[in-house]
Amino acid sequence: DSLSGFFNALSFLGTLASFPPSNCICLADLTEKAVWWFQVRLWSVALISIALIAACFILSCVVTYFKCDRTGKKLSELQTHYSSLTCFSEGTRVSEKVWGCCPSTWKPFGSSCYFVSTEQNFWTKSEQNCVGMGAHLVVINTEAEQNFIIQQLNESLSYFLGLSDPQGNGNWQWIDKTPYKENVRLWHQNEPNFSAEECASIVFWNQRGWGWNDVFCDSSRHSICEMKKIYL
Repeated sequence: DSLSGFFNALSFLGTLASFPPSNCICLADLTEKAVWWFQVRLWSVALISIALIAACFILSCVVTYFKCDRTGKKLSELQTHYSSLTCFSEGTRVSEKVWGCCPSTWKPFGSSCYFVSTEQNFWTKSEQNCVGMGAHLVVINTEAEQNFIIQQLNESLSYFLGLSDPQGNGNWQWIDKTPYKENVRLWHQNEPNFSAEECASIVFWNQRGWGWNDVFCDSSRHSICEMKKIYL
């Protein structure tokens, strides 16, 4: 009887072993779930990466489109006034090479193109003529820029600048709203000196060279137009 009871006990324990408790997590189940979560996360990262790459590509296409569209519109506007453009390679490295273009009859310097008018007009009419060519009266920002411009000028003539004092109170303003910089004041000595002379010109005076002078806006003078280069 004792031996029979012993075998019955072993049989009962075997039965219990074949039915693990419901809260028992088997190693195989844990491994399977870990692999499943890893695959889910891997695919999630892959899908997010693909979505980001696609978004960057679309954004790049949109930016390129609008950049080309603006350049195309500017070129179209210029073609209404000019039959040809002259372009110059700019940039020090191959990856930086771009083409800066000006109308063939204009002179390039920095990021701008310059045109010296052969006609004489009032200041307002001179500005209108520049606008009609897609430009404005010249705005001089540096002494280096002025040194380039005066090389294109005739010492016996006077040229309107895009600088005026509309109220005659000494509040000089550039035509393109560029701030009037006190450190870039290339006036002749003792100029400006008369509040009724509300426009500025650049003129060559013996013993003094080139400099700015305040003049009457309704006086007839030559002028200098400036426009931004077209970059291709």
